[in-house]
Amino acid sequence: MKNNKSGFTLVEIMVVVFIISLLLSIVALEGIRLRRMANEMNAQANLKAIATSFEVYAAGHDGLYAASSMDNLQYLVDGKYATQDFIVLGQVANFRYQLGLITPAGYDIRAMAVNPVLAEHNYQILTGAKILRSNTSVSSDTEFNNF
Repeated sequence: MKNNKSGFTLVEIMVVVFIISLLLSIVALEGIRLRRMANEMNAQANLKAIATSFEVYAAGHDGLYAASSMDNLQYLVDGKYATQDFIVLGQVANFRYQLGLITPAGYDIRAMAVNPVLAEHNYQILTGAKILRSNTSVSSDTEFNNF
C-alpha cells in the first residue's frame, strides 16, 4: 500500500516564506528611498517657486528684492506661490523653511529637513535662483555646496 500524502514539507514552506519576506523588505526599502527623493524634489520645487516670486517682486519694484522679508513672504501668498500656513508655520511637508538674509539686494532661504529618515539633504537658494545642497540633513553646522 502506497502512502499518497500530498502537501508541502516544512522546509519548502519556510523557503517560500523567506523569499516572500526578502522581496517585501526590498520593496519597503525602495519605497522609503522613493519617498525621500520625492520629498527632496518637492523642497527644491518650493525653493524655485520662492525664488521666482522674489524675482517677480524685484522686477516690479525697481530691482529691489524686498522692503522687508515679510513683504516678500506675503507676496508669495498673494501670488499663490505658497499657502498662508507657509508664513505662519514656516514648514511645508518634511522641510522647515528658514529665512536667511533677505535684503533689497538679495535673498537666502533654506529648506531644512525635519526628519532625517525622509530627507537626506538640506537645501539653500540664493539670489538668482541658485540652489545649493548640503551633504547631510543634520541642521547643525550645515555646509551647502553645488550639486
